[in-house]
Amino acid sequence: MIELFIFRLLLVCAFIIGVYSFGDWKNLQSYYPTMLFVMVVNLTSSLLTYHHILWGFGPDFFVTTSTVVELLNSYIALPATVFIFLSRFPSSGRLIQYAYFALWVFIFSTIELIDYTLGGISYQNGWSWRISTLFDVALFSFVKIHHSKPFLAWSITFLLAAIILFVFDFHTAEMK
Repeated sequence: MIELFIFRLLLVCAFIIGVYSFGDWKNLQSYYPTMLFVMVVNLTSSLLTYHHILWGFGPDFFVTTSTVVELLNSYIALPATVFIFLSRFPSSGRLIQYAYFALWVFIFSTIELIDYTLGGISYQNGWSWRISTLFDVALFSFVKIHHSKPFLAWSITFLLAAIILFVFDFHTAEMK
């Protein structure tokens, strides 16, 4: 449990340091709508999957419920990620852009794998680390799309949400 707490503390510190070191503060306003988009989508998914979770978070000394982890993700980790990701997104060179994108997917999937290994996250109802990695591909795609075409990103997000609800056998009776 102490290892999980230290890992989460290091993550929060890394996000905060990353924002101050790599964030493009002069253009924060242009990234802000996408930061809010990711926060809303994460909080909505937490609400919709309340009784039919796909992943859950284990407690540590400080964080005692999944709700606290979701709030930390929604208000610190995800907005910081969007801010840094968009601030440093390469402006030219498709190959460089794809490599940058792949780097972020790798970072997120590695963080989740470490979290899983430490008992910080568990998967239920057919979800897995591999599916989560595919979800990271979708996440970073939607972040990039939303930054330039918000309506398209919302449309694709609703479509993906419907697919997830269908594939992972959600019923409206299970929703809070």
